[in-house]
Amino acid sequence: MKKVSLIFLSIFALFISCDEDDDTTFVQENYVLGKWYVNQIGTINSNNTIVYEDYINATDCEDDNLVLNENKTFEENDFEFINSSCQNFQTTGSYIVENNKIVLTYVDSEGVSVEHVLTIVTLTYEEINLSYTDTETNEIVFLKLRKE
Repeated sequence: MKKVSLIFLSIFALFISCDEDDDTTFVQENYVLGKWYVNQIGTINSNNTIVYEDYINATDCEDDNLVLNENKTFEENDFEFINSSCQNFQTTGSYIVENNKIVLTYVDSEGVSVEHVLTIVTLTYEEINLSYTDTETNEIVFLKLRKE
């Protein structure tokens, strides 16, 4: 009986000593790579519910998108139809993925270094839901993006 108890005690100690590492990353970085197209945009209404609307791109322009490259660079393409032609207001920089956040770093038009933090709400290989705080309105904005 003592041998059986010692065996169970040894097995129990083995399971306890094999605890998971506390530095677990919850986002698989290769899932965020690629060209993401904005599909829907959402805000919180007065009932504290997220309300999504279809994201409307500029007529006759390419769809707005965010490209996250394997070499940790990004480009954000915002297309607008101005003076009978489509213009791309592109932002480029670098990014890092930390737990459930994508941190975009770039230099704005005035030469100031900017960090834009996108929180990953949900992520699959083909769809990502993000949230961020709009610096002008101080409201939380939600985005649904799809990968093609």
